[in-house]
Amino acid sequence: MHRKTNFFSLVILLFFWIGNSFAENFDLKLKDIRGEINRDNLTEAIKLLKKIKVGNELQQDKINILFGDIYLKINKTNKAEEFYEKSFFTTNQDIEALSVVGLAEVKLIQGKLNDAIQFAKQAISLNPDGIRPKIIFAIAKTRIGEGEEAIKVLSELYSTRKDAEVALAISDYYISFDDVEQAIKILEDYLNRTPNNIKVLDQIATLYLMNGNKENAIEAKLKVFKFHEINRNKDKARSAKTWIISVDPTYFDEPVVVEKIEENEIKDYVEDEIESYDENKVTPNYEDFAFAPDGNGSGFIVGNGKFVITNYHVIEKAKKISVRNGSGNVTKAIVLDYSKDYDLAILELKDPYPKEFAVDSKDFADPKAGEDVISLGYPGIGLTFEQPTITQGIVSKVLKDEGIFLTTAAINQGNSGGPIFNLNGKLVGVSFAGLDKVAFFLESGQIPTDMGFAINSNKINEVFKYKKKVPIKSVKFDKATIYENKLPSIVLVAISLE
Repeated sequence: MHRKTNFFSLVILLFFWIGNSFAENFDLKLKDIRGEINRDNLTEAIKLLKKIKVGNELQQDKINILFGDIYLKINKTNKAEEFYEKSFFTTNQDIEALSVVGLAEVKLIQGKLNDAIQFAKQAISLNPDGIRPKIIFAIAKTRIGEGEEAIKVLSELYSTRKDAEVALAISDYYISFDDVEQAIKILEDYLNRTPNNIKVLDQIATLYLMNGNKENAIEAKLKVFKFHEINRNKDKARSAKTWIISVDPTYFDEPVVVEKIEENEIKDYVEDEIESYDENKVTPNYEDFAFAPDGNGSGFIVGNGKFVITNYHVIEKAKKISVRNGSGNVTKAIVLDYSKDYDLAILELKDPYPKEFAVDSKDFADPKAGEDVISLGYPGIGLTFEQPTITQGIVSKVLKDEGIFLTTAAINQGNSGGPIFNLNGKLVGVSFAGLDKVAFFLESGQIPTDMGFAINSNKINEVFKYKKKVPIKSVKFDKATIYENKLPSIVLVAISLE
């Protein structure tokens, strides 16, 4: 009897050991796949995922989450949503939290900000210590124009968790309110502790360049280039090198000396990124500009997707112009026509957007004093943002003779050229920050300093001979609905002065 008991005990132990071995082997494979996803080697990641033999429902849920992440990275949000939803109903709370935050990111990218906020809240309730859902919540709140709640959440995070993702989110917040110096300070403080964080170096390079500090910008971007080169991320390495060359075309003509990043440091960074994989926000690989922008503004698509309206002062000295819409697609542009008097320009696109992305001339309306409006654009320097942000206010005064109106909606530097809609979803104006006009009205005492300035939409009809308007429908929308509907129509206008 004693021998039989020992035999059965050994069998049970053997099965237990085999089960653990399979589980450990599965987790090691997932670790390799996360590394490939971080390296943007998504084809290889999918190939490895398809090879894995699934032993139980929990393992299948983990695979579904990774498939969701991959589709989110390539900006196929509907497919990503399908995979996250497969793991939505599960008994494992950690998996449920990951699926919910994945859905929050899907909704954020789709421009469904209210849904993104609700899913982020749900993820926070499932995992109160999670960083990722709180960052998604703050981003959605900032984009919808509720910055006070966003900065409260981010500040609480920053006081306890000075992770790279938190530092980047805080930096983004300050950029959206034109405080580039504070945005740079946040990232410099982080780099003083962790000098070679690639994501932070990549963002601070853009901030340095837009702040006029080309030397520091190239120094930071060079480290990014070398890292991606060593880490075998060909696309990211090529993009970083192109960026550097656009800032200094002769930079690589002579041998380049870069502060050496030890190979073990790179390995440690890669390992840390894999270990913190679940806390890192998944960002779509939107198309890059072919140059490092020297300046930027906002705009919107018109004319069946073939043209973009922006401010003249945004593109006045540009040698190269490209635009990227809210869905992440980039195309080159040239100046087709402009009006210095009304600070308007129309750009012709090399590769037109789908005609359904265009703001139709029938949707232009005259601004009315007292009506609620929202401004959509890329505030601050804009270039660290994948998507536009809302500011909300009212039309405070219409100056018909001058062709402009005043609004309490905040119009920051990067908003220049962006559209202003009323709550009927009609275009009532184009944001501007032309210093000559602002100075004139300030000097005359007619404009309070806290007002935003916009060009009446009817001036677009005058300058560019648009078709006659049709009557406005009485239906009204909330700001989140307008944001979702107009997201593909809003563009970031990037220029190069070289």
